[in-house]
Amino acid sequence: MAKVPFTERLRSLLASPQYPDVGIEFSSDCIRLAASGTHRGKPVLVHLDQEPLPAGAVDVNPFKPNIQSMEAVANALKLLWNRSKMKPSRICLLLQDRAALTFHVTLEHPAKSASDCLELIRFKLKKSVPFRIEDAQLTYFTASGTQDYSAAAHWTVVLNQQVLHQYEQFVQSTIGAECGLVDLATFNFMNLAHGAIRDGGLIDQDVFYVNLGRDSISVAISQKQDLMFFRSRALDSTSDRWQQALEEIHPAMLYYVDKLGGQALARAFVHSEENAEQLTSEVEKQFRVQSSTLKLESYSGLRYDTSNSMALEPFVPLAGLLITRKVEF
Repeated sequence: MAKVPFTERLRSLLASPQYPDVGIEFSSDCIRLAASGTHRGKPVLVHLDQEPLPAGAVDVNPFKPNIQSMEAVANALKLLWNRSKMKPSRICLLLQDRAALTFHVTLEHPAKSASDCLELIRFKLKKSVPFRIEDAQLTYFTASGTQDYSAAAHWTVVLNQQVLHQYEQFVQSTIGAECGLVDLATFNFMNLAHGAIRDGGLIDQDVFYVNLGRDSISVAISQKQDLMFFRSRALDSTSDRWQQALEEIHPAMLYYVDKLGGQALARAFVHSEENAEQLTSEVEKQFRVQSSTLKLESYSGLRYDTSNSMALEPFVPLAGLLITRKVEF
C-alpha cells in the first residue's frame, strides 16, 4: 500500500475524522471553495470558485484570531456558499501554513500510548510556543505521514485554540456547516504532488517543494517520500516576494546537503498563486534542479464551467485536500 499523505490531519474535536466533499480555504486576500465528486470511479472536482476579501479582513498568524472583519468575510463566504450547488453539513477547512506552528520533535524515550505521546510533546514544546500549550490543538505524525506514538521523532503541528475555534465557529454561524477536517495548505500541495512523483518514478528520490503564498513562503524536502525538512515564514510586505522566496530556498538547499547528506534533488515542485511558471523557471535556473508546477486539470478531471477563465493554480492546495483522501498514490 502506498504511503498516506504527509499529514494525517489537523483534527477538530470530532470523535472520528470526516472527509467532506466540499472544501473552503481562507487566505488573506480571498476565500476559495471547491467541491469534489467521482466520475467513473475516479475523484474529480466539479466546482471551483473564489471571492476576494478587502485588505486586512484576514490576518493569517498563529498567535491570535485571524478574522479581523467579520462582516466582510461573512459576506464573501455567503456569496460562495450560495453559488455552490453542494451544501453539505460538514466541510473541509484549509488554513494557510502561518495559521499554525510546525515543529520537528525528538523524544528521548518512546511514548507508551497516544495520550502519553501528546503530553511528552507538549512538555518539549512548552518553552517554544508563545501561547498556552495546554490550550493548543496538537497533531503529530512521523516522517512517513503516519501517527505512531512509539516513534522517536514526530512532526508536530500546533494550532492555537483561539485561531481554530474562531474559524470553526465562524463557518458554523455563517453557513451552518461544521468543519469535519482541518489541514494546512503546503502539506496538501505536497499531497497532490504524490501523483507526479509516482508517475515520474521519483518514489525513491529526493524532492524539494516550494509554496509561495500571498504573504508567506513555505519550503519542504522529502527523501524517499519521508518528510525531512519543513519551514514556513511570513513575507515582508515591503520587499519583493520572489526575492524573499529565493532567499528562503537557498539555506534550505544548504541544509539538504550539509544536514541531510543529500546528493542530488530529483525534482522541485513549485506552487505560486500567480506567475507559477516563471517562478519555476527561476528556481530551476538558480538552483540547477529540474523544476515543475502541478497542472490541476491533469489530476482532477475538472468538470465545471470555465467560461469565467478562472486561474486554476491558486486551487492546487485545496484540490490536494479533497482529492488525495479519495485515492491512493
